[in-house]
Amino acid sequence: MSFSKDVKEDLLRIKNSEKANYAETLGMIRLAGEVSINSKTLSLTCNSMGIIRRFVRLIRTKYDIEYSILSRTISRLDNHTVFTCQISNAIDIINDYNLLSIDSVDFDTEEEKCAYLRGVFLVKGSVNDPQSRSSHLEISYSSDKEIIYIQKIMNDFDLNARIAKRKNVYLAYVKSKDVIGEFLYLIGATRTMEYYQNTIITKEIKATTKRTINLDVANQAKTNKASSEQMKYIKYLEYNYDLSKLDNKLLMVMKVRYDNPELSLSELLDIIHEEFEPDLSKSGLNHRINKLKEIAEEDMKKKKK
Repeated sequence: MSFSKDVKEDLLRIKNSEKANYAETLGMIRLAGEVSINSKTLSLTCNSMGIIRRFVRLIRTKYDIEYSILSRTISRLDNHTVFTCQISNAIDIINDYNLLSIDSVDFDTEEEKCAYLRGVFLVKGSVNDPQSRSSHLEISYSSDKEIIYIQKIMNDFDLNARIAKRKNVYLAYVKSKDVIGEFLYLIGATRTMEYYQNTIITKEIKATTKRTINLDVANQAKTNKASSEQMKYIKYLEYNYDLSKLDNKLLMVMKVRYDNPELSLSELLDIIHEEFEPDLSKSGLNHRINKLKEIAEEDMKKKKK
């Protein structure tokens, strides 16, 4: 099961108030419904029998309806099945839901707005699995006016929804992980919202850990390279130079580095502070190491002449 289907299964368990029933049903009808004036019928088409059953349940809380459910297979790569619920003698529903008007509905409460978003998401919404690389939630429809209205409701909750056009379809969409989690919470998909947020948190922890490990490896590689370079000059001085010419501070640095070739400068400095010279700075240590390198290089040049 895809994550979008899992979210919708979560939504099908929600129990509504009367106002929420109206708003959710209206959202379904406006994006997936069709009205026939001549036959006075109302039909709703989607790719889920569970959503069709919920639509029927919501309608039957107020109306005594006669309906039929049809199915057909769309011959594409996935050969998916589409279901249509057709309600006969639906003139009362058509009038009560003002389905012949293109005007938008003004909802009085946040509960109704959330229910409306739940209805449109059920029939025309999708969301990427949190395990995927990209975060994306969208509601699609052929009418730009309806999508603009959906965007407005989403942004009443500060979701920063945007609009795009894909071929002949308009989209109201969000991409922020946090916003997607908030949207799922608003429409009532609390179980899948928790899974979504937990998955995102786990991914971020793993990514942070991986970055930290990679950084540690890179830093260790740099430390090893620098230490190898320093050890080359220290060993040269040990076997080819009169060490009595070096002052005690340089000899101390030679000894600490020689005994601890795997340590970084900061770690060397900790040993020096503890055992030899508490006030030596990192720049001072670096200066002494460079001085040893300079002495070794000068001695090499002299012996080549």
